[in-house]
Amino acid sequence: MTRSIELKEGMAYYLAKLTSQIGSKSPSEEACSLIRQHILDAVASAFIGCKKETFVNLCNLAPKLEKGCVWPGSGPQRIGRLDAAMVWAFAVNASVFEDGSREGACHPGAVVVPTIIALSSGVNWEQIDMATMAGYDIMVRMARGGNPAFTARGFHPTSLTAPFGAAAAASVLLGHDILKTQHALSLAAMGSAGLMSSFKAGDSQPLQVAWAVRCGLASALMAGKGQVGYPRIIEEGFYPAYLGHGPEPPLDYPLDQDFAILGSYLKPYPGCRHLHPSIDAFSKIVDEDLVNPEKIKEAHVGTYRAAVLTEIQTLNNRGDAYFNIPYALSAKALLGRNDYDAFSKRHYKNKALIALMKKIKVEIDPEVEKRYPKQRGANVEVLTQDGKIYKSKVSYPLGEPENPLPLTVTLEKFRVAAGDYLSHESMDRIEGLLNVSDPLEPAKRLFDALSGGGI
Repeated sequence: MTRSIELKEGMAYYLAKLTSQIGSKSPSEEACSLIRQHILDAVASAFIGCKKETFVNLCNLAPKLEKGCVWPGSGPQRIGRLDAAMVWAFAVNASVFEDGSREGACHPGAVVVPTIIALSSGVNWEQIDMATMAGYDIMVRMARGGNPAFTARGFHPTSLTAPFGAAAAASVLLGHDILKTQHALSLAAMGSAGLMSSFKAGDSQPLQVAWAVRCGLASALMAGKGQVGYPRIIEEGFYPAYLGHGPEPPLDYPLDQDFAILGSYLKPYPGCRHLHPSIDAFSKIVDEDLVNPEKIKEAHVGTYRAAVLTEIQTLNNRGDAYFNIPYALSAKALLGRNDYDAFSKRHYKNKALIALMKKIKVEIDPEVEKRYPKQRGANVEVLTQDGKIYKSKVSYPLGEPENPLPLTVTLEKFRVAAGDYLSHESMDRIEGLLNVSDPLEPAKRLFDALSGGGI
């Protein structure tokens, strides 16, 4: 049996009230355009992450249903809502190409969009836009309160806060009132778990995000059935356990932008976001100054502490390369790009690439560290064999709100990623979600087209 627990104060209540406020007011057309770009970006990322063997194994575990939800390229097969949220979350996060928040050092697109796809039946696009905004806000606020301390203590911010983002987005779509949303968020706290050490086996790391999203959706569904949670579990349990104290800044401290999604970034290329400032700064030297990679004597990268601490030194697989700045810069110099293929394992024995990697040193720059996490920057200095020195500085890598990613880049990403799974007609239809002014076909039918089954 369940019993009523109502407490109109505390962290879960504040977040529930905020969820209700965001979920009851239609976003502006400009905000909707950005929301839809983030949704399409997450879908594109999923068609990259679904190539993983672990993704296939996860899908095989899910019971197949006559009616239900699709997954990337699933064809006629269907699975339940909880499993759909789980496998979509894995696919998006496994891409290491999904969006993120520098305020929270987390990836809300890998959490909120899978939840929306799982609950898309019977909801309209206005509800989806509001649910997306709410999910991002709650997740980013929770993660921001422990940034960068969560990572320093060995915890993975995305996995820790994913249940809250999923529960908030689901509560909007399920039409929960403030009390039910409060219980959904309180229940979600019990599903928080995630370790940075999991990146040492990168192919399985996204499982912790997938399971956290499943838990968040389950929490909202349970709250809808009358299940209650302890309303002070966030301040008495979550933060003391994972942080050792309350959130800093407090949950109600204003975000950098009016809404978290407006302050979130989109990636122009795959890999950990910590690589991207260095890639952009190095690219300016290679592309604009036309420095010949063979003439590079040494290169120095100055960046922030978190970027240095998350470096993976040994290249065994794609997941390692996604966290290796010298590899990313060497690939840019010698391959001329940092796309999906550039991180492929087949390049790891390229002698020229390995030789250039050894010339690149990555260190913490005190000035760059001072500005983190408000800025994710990098300073790069290249010394050539003829004694010339080239310098470049980046404060906001491409894709940040201050340096926004063009929509054309997201569209190209989607076309390239989904091209092996979907017809041109299906991709045309799915890109229709970007049209915020004219009526679209129902969300569930549009998302079902992601199966590649010709629906």
